[in-house]
This record gives sequence, structure tokens and C-alpha cells, in this order.
Amino acid sequence: MAFLRAKEDDEIQFQMAPMIDCVFLLLIFFLVATSFIHPESQVPTDLPRKEQREQDEETPTQFIVMVTKHGRIKLNGHDSTLARLRAALVSQVAHGEEAYVFIDAEDEAQHEFFVKVLDLVREVGAKVTVQPPYEEID
Repeated sequence: MAFLRAKEDDEIQFQMAPMIDCVFLLLIFFLVATSFIHPESQVPTDLPRKEQREQDEETPTQFIVMVTKHGRIKLNGHDSTLARLRAALVSQVAHGEEAYVFIDAEDEAQHEFFVKVLDLVREVGAKVTVQPPYEEID
């Protein structure tokens, strides 16, 4: 039984027809798979006007209350009393504006003074945030 052997003279040829078929199939696949419609452009939007943006950019009034270890109260860095704090918060809330109060107490501050400030802020109706204790970094 004789096996057919290729002649040493024969060169290997590159077939272009199957390569062109593959390229056309890939082209058709990508054309079908690609979405030409941008759905986000069809979503109706109502953009705010310039006047409305300026009103929204107004930041609410913030009060930073510091309770010292001696029971003193500092409102935005200035010495204050509970009566002054109440007056400032009542005037802010009475105008219909939001008032945010950040309460920060020193480590050695007595709990009694902190609770008085917290009760006053909640009684007036302002939004309150209590600062967590700070960690000392060596």
C-alpha cells in the first residue's frame, strides 16, 4: 500500500476566500450587535432655571457649639450662654430656614452640660449632629 506523499516542489498557499468570509461575518455580527440608538437622549428632562439654581445653592445656617470642660459654651468660636444659643436657634427656625447644629464636647466636659445643649437644640427643632471623640495622633 503506497501512501501519497506531497511533492517537495509544492508550496503551501494561503486561501483568501475563507478569510474574506470570516471578515464579512464579523462585520455583520458587529453591525447587528451595535446599538445605534442612544436611549439616554430620549429621556425627558426638566433642567432647572438659573434663578432656581441660585436659590438651591444657598447653604443652610450652621451652628458649631463647643462645650468646654468647665461648662462654658462656645457658639461658632465665641463665648455664649444657653439663652443666647436658644435665641439664635429660635430666630433661625422661626424664619423657616433650616438650622444645623454640630455639638462638640471636650474630653473632660461634664455630661450634664452636653445634655443641656442637646436638649435645647432638640426642643427648638434644629437638626443636630454630635461630633465623635477625636483620637490623639502621636
